Amino acid sequence: MITTAGDTVFRLLLVSKVCLGVLGNCVLFLMYAYSSVCKPRLRKPIAIVFMHLTLVNALTIMFQSMPYIISSYGVLCFWDDAMCKAVLFLFRVTRGLSACTTTFLSTFQALTISRIPPKWAWLNSQSSTCILPSLLSFWILNSVIYFRMIKTVESNCNSTDMSQVFSHPYCQVNIERHTLSPIISSIVLRDALSLVLMVAPSLYMVRILYRNHCSARQLRRPSLASQPAPENTATHTILLLVSCFVFFHCSNNIVTIYSLYTLEKLNKSKGVLVMLSFSYPTLCPFLLMKNNRMVSRWITHLCYTKNDPF
Repeated sequence: MITTAGDTVFRLLLVSKVCLGVLGNCVLFLMYAYSSVCKPRLRKPIAIVFMHLTLVNALTIMFQSMPYIISSYGVLCFWDDAMCKAVLFLFRVTRGLSACTTTFLSTFQALTISRIPPKWAWLNSQSSTCILPSLLSFWILNSVIYFRMIKTVESNCNSTDMSQVFSHPYCQVNIERHTLSPIISSIVLRDALSLVLMVAPSLYMVRILYRNHCSARQLRRPSLASQPAPENTATHTILLLVSCFVFFHCSNNIVTIYSLYTLEKLNKSKGVLVMLSFSYPTLCPFLLMKNNRMVSRWITHLCYTKNDPF
């Protein structure tokens, strides 16, 4: 196999991005897990959602990048039909879970900071009890959506009829037109609902933050107005997450639609699609670490331990 300079650069970028994304998600997951187990008095319900998001992000990166890293070293016909079905199913499910969890975060935070009338105040007190059932329903929903695709996935090692609508080093999708429509419709419906339920609460949170900012300026007390509340910090972080997800999701769809014209365009845009497909899971933990008090305490503790000679 002849390796060009472009292939080497792509391999280095891919491996470094995977290592960075998996490491960041795993570190943040362990931090939340340690705080939840060893410091229950500081436990917050939203920490469970963050743990779930970092877990599915790490799995998404590993399942998506594994075949491309292996194939970049010239390994051919590495997977059989069973391996293709398992890895692609898990990748699709975890990527869908990442979108659903981000949507839930946006909705949950909007409910947390909103001013609910007294007769609906019980919603805030009961919102934490719906976290685990919601996460479980996301697993069931995404598993059902992609379960029908298992039968259509097979290894391309023994086939010369390569699918032009699905670019993968070791697998291909053989799907009939009457079977494709329901699957595509369910995926599009899920993505559309996710984007609507993600963007609508985000716009509502922006409106609340702007209204609070205007109220703080009217107080004419800059020392108090300049101190961000914990709720505002968490809201800013989630808004940043949503913006990042929407950007990479739309960019990925645009490149995918553009690449479907010819196989030549598909091969040229394959590297871009691979990078875009797990850009959000890679950046997500570092966005969560921004202005995170738990991370700041850990860094301070590590620095103090390093500088302490005893």
